[in-house]
Amino acid sequence: MSEPLIRLLAELPPADPDPARAKWMRAGPVAEAARASTSPVPGSRGRTAQLWQPLIALLGVAYLTEVVVQTIRFYGMFRD
Repeated sequence: MSEPLIRLLAELPPADPDPARAKWMRAGPVAEAARASTSPVPGSRGRTAQLWQPLIALLGVAYLTEVVVQTIRFYGMFRD
C-alpha cells in the first residue's frame, strides 16, 4: 500500500459497535422474522420434504443417464 493510504487508514476512528443500534436490530421485525423462520411448525415442512426429495433424486438420475447416453453417442460407441 502507498504511504498516504496507510496514513489515512491510521486516522480512521475505531469501529466500535453502537449499543443502541444493536439493541434495535435484536428487537426489530427482521429479527422476529429470522426467529420465526428458524422455529419449525410441526408437520409443515416434513411432508413437503418427503415428497420433493425423491422427485429431485429421480430427476438427477434421469439427467445423469441422459448425459451418459449423449456422451456415448457423441463418441460413436452407441449407434441407433
